[in-house]
Amino acid sequence: MIIETVKISGSGYLVNERFGVPNDSANTDYQLILDWINEGNTPTGPDVIEPDYVALRTGPDGYASTGEQLGMIADGTQAAHVADVKTRFPKSNTGSTTIGDVPQDLLDAAANKLFAQQVEAYKIAKARVAQYQLSVGVPESSETIVTGQEWNEEAGEMQDVTETVVIPAIPALEATIEQTTYDMETDTSSTATVANPIIVTDDAERAAAQAIIDATPVPVKTHVDE
Repeated sequence: MIIETVKISGSGYLVNERFGVPNDSANTDYQLILDWINEGNTPTGPDVIEPDYVALRTGPDGYASTGEQLGMIADGTQAAHVADVKTRFPKSNTGSTTIGDVPQDLLDAAANKLFAQQVEAYKIAKARVAQYQLSVGVPESSETIVTGQEWNEEAGEMQDVTETVVIPAIPALEATIEQTTYDMETDTSSTATVANPIIVTDDAERAAAQAIIDATPVPVKTHVDE
């Protein structure tokens, strides 16, 4: 579904002025609304209908009940009461419709979803950049590992037994390769030296991952790195 507009309607949302979507995180269309908000769009708040003078005069702040007014007639205050209600709620108050605020819980849900997506993208990008660069390779290295423990008479305690493991170098790939192409019309082939496509792909993927890292907000980086 392509979302153009979202309006708060009752306990849910009206999308594109036609489709009702419930306020349910398990609903696919609800998740699309969150994505739409995270793309920089803003929903329209709910309609707030202000009552007119008739509703106000007959409401809880308006005229007293019939029984109460009979008592007012008896003590001579009923006319003043009616006048007061008419003054507070004049006939010029014909009611109106205004737009309310967008619920904060919807905005929070969108922000939380965006944060989670950025966290996942940042983790994946960091892992991609951490891989060795095919055009550079990896030099030979060594690592000391613990293979067990033995009793040290001189120290009077158990101590680790270690072993140094040599990690072989990974050579860099050739920067270029010879690529042969065949021309069916002339029934001939030609060979040209081109950039190694594996390196080209590796460099492009690393650049894309680094771009994600660079664009990741600081709070997201802090959440993941710490």
